Amino acid sequence: MTHNPVSALAPDGAPTATSGAISGDGPDLIPPPSIRWGAAATASGAEGIAPRCNWSTWEADGRLPISSVGSGFGLDFRSDLQLLADLGLSSLRLTLDWARLEPWSGRWDTDATDHFTEILEAARGAGIDVWATLIDGPLPGWFEEDERGFRDDVALRKTWPRHVDRIAETFGDLVAGWIPVLDPYTLAAEGFLVGTKPPAMTNPERFADVLLALHRASFEAWRLLESGEPLVACCIDTAPLFVGVQSREPDERVEAAKHVKRLDRIRFGSWMRALRDGVISIPGHAEIELDGLAGAYDVIGFTYRGAASVYADGTFGPYPTDAPIAPDGRSPWAEGLGLVARRLDEELPKRRFAVLGTGLTTPDDDWRTDLLGQTAIELTRAVNDGVDIGDVFWESVLDGWTPECGNGVPNGMIDPMRNERPSAELLRSITAKNGMLGS
Repeated sequence: MTHNPVSALAPDGAPTATSGAISGDGPDLIPPPSIRWGAAATASGAEGIAPRCNWSTWEADGRLPISSVGSGFGLDFRSDLQLLADLGLSSLRLTLDWARLEPWSGRWDTDATDHFTEILEAARGAGIDVWATLIDGPLPGWFEEDERGFRDDVALRKTWPRHVDRIAETFGDLVAGWIPVLDPYTLAAEGFLVGTKPPAMTNPERFADVLLALHRASFEAWRLLESGEPLVACCIDTAPLFVGVQSREPDERVEAAKHVKRLDRIRFGSWMRALRDGVISIPGHAEIELDGLAGAYDVIGFTYRGAASVYADGTFGPYPTDAPIAPDGRSPWAEGLGLVARRLDEELPKRRFAVLGTGLTTPDDDWRTDLLGQTAIELTRAVNDGVDIGDVFWESVLDGWTPECGNGVPNGMIDPMRNERPSAELLRSITAKNGMLGS
């Protein structure tokens, strides 16, 4: 597969676009200074799967790739933070791994606490603001397996708030933002609908239960954290869905359209009801109205990793249909990010947004460079259209572990030996121009 890199901001300073996808050098290609670029890392991607988390047995059984120490960030974070700063990045999305901080119920690990404190202090010293994620997938084994996790109402009402309070008390002075739950739809679907992550259920009713609980958990964290100085962001894991057809049968399009409408209602529409009307609305459950939910969160965060075609039989394919598929199964499409940003702005006007995660897992750095350039262009055009986008986090800058590909397929701009790939130079060019325009 060959890709012509898009350099939205060439190193010599002239805004350009190559590859034929986008041409011209008008103001819509100049990056707005309002966008702050950052790096993103999951708990397992940065440091490997925690020994006491609910994913560890899958790793031991071979159902997940060996994670080792992830990207190695936990071993050499000071120099890694300087690498990020040298790229012009101003922020880092980092997970404060619950399974490391509290490996046994009620027993807070002081070594892990000191470790994360040192990372946060080093980030501050490097001029990097940390947006701390509380949950990004793996959970402490005692919470998920013994207390039934977010499936249990007592755990949701007592254990989770206790954890949020303690995290805020311990680290609140060292972070710039909180992300209570990263990708809640994906977490619920992978664990309880398609069964690709622990506890590997394929139960639509249980999926709906957990999705509802994750909405509640995110809002409960917002309620507990909103009085502090750090911003609090929700996370909507977005994926534009399009009707896919494989024949000329008219009924096929009708059935596919029904699937698209139903899935969009669950994945996207549930968030719109919550943030506009203060109602958590998950199909199959009675609606729950919560005081303060309408208009909640300082920032509307979202992730975007590609779009999808949905077919009449409920299966999925890439969108556009000829889009290349990355080793992790995703089909990145930069134009979709612009569509998502504008739709969010239309649904939630006058709100501030942050892209909490977007990127590409591939050994083909030309493709990564191309996607980064097109992503910068799409974000610039969205901002110029009036969408208030602040922070953008790229997944990932340092090569790290992913559950789909382990450590075997690069997902960063800097390799395990800490050598930069060409995509890193484009990112440095983008951040440099943002800085000059904002000065």
